[in-house]
Amino acid sequence: MDSLMYMLNAWISLDYVLLTALGTLLGIYVGAIPGLSVTMAVSILISFTFSWDINNALCLMIGIYMGGVYGGSRTAILLNIPGAPAAIVTALDGYPLAKKGLAGQAIGLSTIMSVIGGFVGIAVLAVAAPAVSDFALLFQPRDYLLLGVMGITLVGALSGRSLIKGIFAGALGIGIGTVGLDPLTAEERFTFGYVELWSGISPVVVMIGLFGLTEALVQLHHLDKAMIKQKVDKIVPKFRDIKKHLSLSLQSSFIGVAIGALLRNRR
Repeated sequence: MDSLMYMLNAWISLDYVLLTALGTLLGIYVGAIPGLSVTMAVSILISFTFSWDINNALCLMIGIYMGGVYGGSRTAILLNIPGAPAAIVTALDGYPLAKKGLAGQAIGLSTIMSVIGGFVGIAVLAVAAPAVSDFALLFQPRDYLLLGVMGITLVGALSGRSLIKGIFAGALGIGIGTVGLDPLTAEERFTFGYVELWSGISPVVVMIGLFGLTEALVQLHHLDKAMIKQKVDKIVPKFRDIKKHLSLSLQSSFIGVAIGALLRNRR
């Protein structure tokens, strides 16, 4: 209850609101640029806000982080190039809508659902953070192994009709993830003597290479085709569309809270 009252008092402060809004705006632009990760933006910002009041600095950094995670959906929808790793799945549904001339609707729904998910995460953090932490601590290494196996099997479900491509993508992901130093023994794995590979391969580099470069080559190959005219002047979705997807958004938000707690506990 004390933490909830503290957050309510913070929301009333105009300085905190403006700093969070500014950080969110900047984060959207950072997230929309492939290759610029949110973690990189927050790390750079720490050096500028080191002498600030801690609450002001946190408001700005939280705004950049949340705005950056959402901003990656813009290029995922419009160009099929995720601006952030979290927007990879957005490209699967968002870009096909953009090809049909529905980019504005896709961006609008993505914005509204991101806001709903953000408020759900904030509410859970303010009210039930200890319970979520206790839940995450119940998971043992074998549980994370089972989650990893489940994630790999889901790749086959997302591959559509070509199961071979799904299996190859899962195997490629496992191979890329094993590059670097072993977290327990510090033994080199697939580094081939290069010190630069000790820290592993960055997910941003993989994303740019597999999604950005591939999409650029595909679009260059189809330059002779007529371009699709996009109408993105009206992105505010209709209320019936929000109501239609509200239950799915709430379910996904709570799933995201659980996954986020497990990932933070794993790290």
